[in-house]
Amino acid sequence: MGMVVRTNFSALNSTKHLSRNNKALDSSLEKLSSGFKINKAADDASGLAISEKMKAQIKALDTASANAADGVSLIQTAEGYIGEIHDMLNRMVEISEKSANGTYQSVSGTTDSKANSGAIGASGVDRDALQLEMDQLAAEIDRIANTANFNNVKLLDGSLSTTGYNKLQHTTTAATSGIKDAFSLNGVTGYSTTFAASMNIGATSGLVLQIGETSRQADKLTISVIDFSTAALFNAISSYTNGDNSVKANLGSTSGLIQWNRTQSVSGGSRGGVSGYTINISTQASSSLAAEALRTVINTVSLQRAQLGAYQNRLEYTINNLDTASENISAANSRIRDTDVAKEMSAYTKNNVLVQAAQSMLAQANQRPQQALQLMG
Repeated sequence: MGMVVRTNFSALNSTKHLSRNNKALDSSLEKLSSGFKINKAADDASGLAISEKMKAQIKALDTASANAADGVSLIQTAEGYIGEIHDMLNRMVEISEKSANGTYQSVSGTTDSKANSGAIGASGVDRDALQLEMDQLAAEIDRIANTANFNNVKLLDGSLSTTGYNKLQHTTTAATSGIKDAFSLNGVTGYSTTFAASMNIGATSGLVLQIGETSRQADKLTISVIDFSTAALFNAISSYTNGDNSVKANLGSTSGLIQWNRTQSVSGGSRGGVSGYTINISTQASSSLAAEALRTVINTVSLQRAQLGAYQNRLEYTINNLDTASENISAANSRIRDTDVAKEMSAYTKNNVLVQAAQSMLAQANQRPQQALQLMG
C-alpha cells in the first residue's frame, strides 16, 4: 500500500481495536463490581431467561418453607391449648372416681333434678362440692374452645374441622329411573341425589397450608382440628350406658349423665340457647359411668393431639425438603448468573493489557504520516 496522508489506515485499525478492548474491559468491570456475569439480556439472553425462572422458583420454595414454619407454630399453639383440656379431663375422671365411692355423703330419697336448674344440695355436701368443680372445669373447656386462636384464626371451635367435604367417598349408584345427576367436588365424582344426605355442604374444610411452589393439591396440606366445646366432646358419649343400662347419658336431660352446665349464663330461666354441658356426678351410679365415659372423651382428645403431632412432624420434613430444594436450585442459578471472580479477573487483566497496547499502537500509527514530510523535504 502506498504512502498516503489523508487516510491513516493504521490509526483507524488501532482505534477499532482500542474501542473493542475498552468495551471488553468495561464488561469485565461491570461483572466484577456487580457480582453478576449476566447484567442485561445482551450478556446472555437464554441464560437470563433460565435464571429469572429459577429465581421465581427459589422465591416460591422459600415462601413455602416459611408457610410450613407458620403452620408448625399454629399446631404448637393448638396443641398447647389441647394439653390443658387434656389435663382438665383427667381431673374430671379423678373427681368422678371420687364421687363414685360410697364413702361420700348422699341425701336419701332425693333426685338429681336440681342439678339442671342450677341448685345444689340434692346429692349431699360432698358430691355437691365435687359437682361444683366438675361444672367449672367443663365451663373452662368451653371457654378455651371458644377463645383459643392463632393470629385471630380460631383453633378449637370447630371452624377447622373437615367433617363434610373431605368425608365424601366415590361411589357409583344408579337409580331405578336412571343414572343420577353427576357432580364433581374436590376431585371426587359422585351423584347428587345419592350424596344429598351425607354431603353436609355447609361443613368447613379445615385450614389449608400452601407448602409447595405450585397451586396443585399436592402442594397443599389441610390441617383439621375437631370442635372442643363440651357440646361436641360430650355428644360423642350421649348414648353411653353402663353394663346393665340402668344409667344413661341422655344429652341435656335432667337425669342423665350429660346435663346443661349450670355455670353458663341463663336467659329467662331457659337453657335452650346455652350450648355448655357438664357431667353429672351427683349420684354414685352416674359418677361411676362418668369416669368410664370421660375416658372415651380423653381417647378422642388424645387422637386429635396425635394427629397434630403427625402434622408437625410432616411439616418439619417438608421444611427440610423445601430448604434443600431451594439451596440446590440457588446453586444452579449461581452457576448461570454469578460472576466467577477468578476467571473474570483474568479476563480483566488481559483486556487491560490490550487497551494499553492499543493505545500505544495508536500513538505509533499517528506518527506514520510524519514520514511523508521527509520525502517532501
